[in-house]
Amino acid sequence: MAELSKTDLDSIKTGMRVKGRLIPVVSAQTAVENNKNTEKRDTKYLHPSEICKRDWCPRSSMYKILGEPETKEKQHGFTTLNIFATGHLIHNKWQGWLERAGVLKQTELPIFDEEYHIMGTADGLIEDANGQAILEIKSLGTGTVRYENMDLYKQYESKEITDAELFKRIRQPFITHLRQLNLYMHVTRIHQGIILYEWKATQECKEFEVKYQPALIQHILAAAALVKQHLQNGTLIDRPDWAEKDHKTCKQCPYKDLCWRNNVYGNNATNQPSNAELSREVQPS
Repeated sequence: MAELSKTDLDSIKTGMRVKGRLIPVVSAQTAVENNKNTEKRDTKYLHPSEICKRDWCPRSSMYKILGEPETKEKQHGFTTLNIFATGHLIHNKWQGWLERAGVLKQTELPIFDEEYHIMGTADGLIEDANGQAILEIKSLGTGTVRYENMDLYKQYESKEITDAELFKRIRQPFITHLRQLNLYMHVTRIHQGIILYEWKATQECKEFEVKYQPALIQHILAAAALVKQHLQNGTLIDRPDWAEKDHKTCKQCPYKDLCWRNNVYGNNATNQPSNAELSREVQPS
């Protein structure tokens, strides 16, 4: 048996506090497996899934790249890890189906751009009678809607619409996913993409064909280039203009204490476009 780290032991202790006979064992096991997967993740580059979020902080990403110690290691509970596992299973089944159908030519397509210090992985490369397209698979739940479209989520929360109706109201990709796919298309020079959504509650699905829209990611590329410039110069990038000590993102940041000991402040082109600006950028199938 492999030697367990202090983090693993802490995770096991936390997992075993759950009531039951089997769930505590699985809770501890998933925590240890997540620790191992976290150790394997690259921390030296910017990752599309992170930098395409509306509240991305380039300064926080730079602290991670520089290997600064986190104020507090983030520990995910069993429910969150179970959600992650379900997402992985949904990805795997769609990739398997599409590969056996002969239209998925490559799974886990590497994404790398040294100019912008970006590294990641797209879910696949589609090739059919319509040509090539980058595939991005997303498993959705009410939590995704709450994060990506609060106005829509409030209709569900107030019981104006049901869980099933909530998914039907999603008529275009969410902002984060749209930027992420456009970033993949920018790096690969394949300017067609498909976002595939599966609703975890009912397994209903829908897809969106997306054409490359470089304007959607210009601010992301500008901020990424600035991060690389600061890394090369040995300097620290300013905080984004929305950053405040009581901002939710800042309060949850593992580098908050280190960051706010340094009073440097400024803008770095991380303002994000609105839902309205994105509504014209996609074509639902």
